[in-house]
Amino acid sequence: MMNKIVIITGPPGSGKSTISQKLAERFSHGAVINVDKVRHMVKAGYVKPWVRSAKAQKQKMLGIKNACDLANNFSKLGFYVFIDDVITEKDSFELYKKLFENKMKVFLLLPLKDVLIKRDLSRNKEEIMGKRAIELWETFNYIKKEFEWDIIDSSYLSVNEVVDIINDKLKNS
Repeated sequence: MMNKIVIITGPPGSGKSTISQKLAERFSHGAVINVDKVRHMVKAGYVKPWVRSAKAQKQKMLGIKNACDLANNFSKLGFYVFIDDVITEKDSFELYKKLFENKMKVFLLLPLKDVLIKRDLSRNKEEIMGKRAIELWETFNYIKKEFEWDIIDSSYLSVNEVVDIINDKLKNS
C-alpha cells in the first residue's frame, strides 16, 4: 500500500516545491500543501520560523498542525498529499509523526552545496535565501542520519528523474 501522505523536506533551492507539485500531478487525486504558505496566513504578528523565540516556536507548530489537518482532510477523501516543509528539528518531526500516526513517508532532497547555491541564485530576487539557504544545507547535512528519511541527492537529476525515484520508493513502501 502506498503512503498517501508524503513530506518533501530540504533546504531552499533543493526542489521541494517543484517536486511536490510534479508528484501530485501524477495522481488522479493529488494535493500539495506548502507549509510556508500556511504559516504566511498570519498577516499581523508573523514571526519567521527560524527565529529562536517562544512565539516563533508556537507559530511553527501551529503551521504544522494546520498543514496536518489539511492533509488528513484531503487523505480521507482519497487524495495523495505532498507536504512541502523545511523540517530541521526533532520536535517538528515528532509532531508530524504524532498527527499522522506515523503513517507518512519523508524524503529529504539534498543536492550538493555548490548546486544548491547556484539554484538559490537563479530564483526570483524576492525568493533568494542566500546565507540562510547555506545554513539550512549545513543543518540538513548534519542531521540527515538522525531521522527516518529517504535521502535523495538531486544535484544532477532532472525533476522527472527525482519524481520517478520517489514514486518508485512509494510504490515499494
